[in-house]
Amino acid sequence: MLRRRAIGAHAVAAPLAPPTAGGLGPLGEEEDEVASSTQAGAPATEAVPAGIFSTPKPRGVVTPGNWATYWDRKVEVQPAGRGGTFNVYLAGDSGPVVMCIHGGGYSGLTWSLVAKKLKDKYRVVAPDMRGHGLTKTNNDTDFSKETMSEDIIAIWEHMFGAATATSSSATAGSEGAAGNDNTASSTSAPATSPAAAVAGGPGSPAAAPAADGPPAGVLVGHSMGGGLAVWAGAAKRIKRLEGVVVVDVVEGTALAALPHMMNVLAGRPTSFPSLEEAVTWAVRSGMSRNKEAAAVSMPGQLEQQQDEAGPRAGDGSRWTWRTHLELSRPYWEGWYTGLSEAFLQLSCPKALVLAGTDRLDRALTIGQMQGKFQLILMPTAGHAIQEDEPDRTAEHLLGFLKRFRVGEPPLTFPRPPAGTKPVLPVVAGPVLEHK
Repeated sequence: MLRRRAIGAHAVAAPLAPPTAGGLGPLGEEEDEVASSTQAGAPATEAVPAGIFSTPKPRGVVTPGNWATYWDRKVEVQPAGRGGTFNVYLAGDSGPVVMCIHGGGYSGLTWSLVAKKLKDKYRVVAPDMRGHGLTKTNNDTDFSKETMSEDIIAIWEHMFGAATATSSSATAGSEGAAGNDNTASSTSAPATSPAAAVAGGPGSPAAAPAADGPPAGVLVGHSMGGGLAVWAGAAKRIKRLEGVVVVDVVEGTALAALPHMMNVLAGRPTSFPSLEEAVTWAVRSGMSRNKEAAAVSMPGQLEQQQDEAGPRAGDGSRWTWRTHLELSRPYWEGWYTGLSEAFLQLSCPKALVLAGTDRLDRALTIGQMQGKFQLILMPTAGHAIQEDEPDRTAEHLLGFLKRFRVGEPPLTFPRPPAGTKPVLPVVAGPVLEHK
């Protein structure tokens, strides 16, 4: 999740301004606006007061978002043989499937703003992966690419495959819940069946396939999720997989950043006194450059725990990270080793979304020059591209889906009637006659 920041961990940066006594200041108005208002009417020769940059300027409050604003529903699915219950966010009732896989430490909610843009034409599916979000399995620390790519395939087959209608169960989550329940477990909604959530047909059997077979779809993955999407696609077990989109992960730069990852993780706060403080930190630290995206994404990454030291934030509770990323360290190298070649070998259309061309390794540079995949650059975004620039991300995904006609019938070209003689091309221009 913090791979991009790890690349620059060796650079010496200016220290951040220390927080106020009450913790990090809330977010809101831009700093330049506050600065101009506080200095209005001051003489031009007035000296800058000492310590003016040592305390954050007051800003407005950022309220944590509600998942139901962006998603139609969430369901709990139990794919056969995966030993657990996976929380899945769903948006849209018809069209091809766009399954979005989050990066390490994130949850399916990282795709919230993108899903809102896509759900009118596509079915957006965003699971919380093993050890992340609201998903609970019998081994939440098995972050190997083999296990997690199998989870992706199993979730897809459970929700859209023909052989899973009676093999496993699913429980629909509360729809349109009021307030913020990103961190609460999914409650049952008897009037909504899993088929309504997946196929858009109320009252249908759970996970029943469409009458014309499984729907077409694409896998979209960010960071760790991008690698897992490639490994899941390479298994060639997802029926009608018509595209793979990888967001800001390249084998070469990912492997180069791994030695710095533990230092980056150690630099994160271990807990927050409130969700507001967590969202504030996410934006101010650059983890997410979009306040709206951070407000809905951060609550899915945290869980509330009682403070053993006694009341500190009014109710004696703290918010800590759900996923202990340091436990995934043994699997980091496995996520990315061989990833570039596996990506290039995928037979379906492919796209790579990056914040800069400097991330391309040698294999991808050659592949891009040979036209083996579509390269999309978003240089103004950070590592969490889908959060920093959700509108442009959604536009590029819509363009990819349209360009490669995902879910549409193949183009047909008219053929001449039987017995028609081929028409030879006519030479254009003057014809020289030999005497």
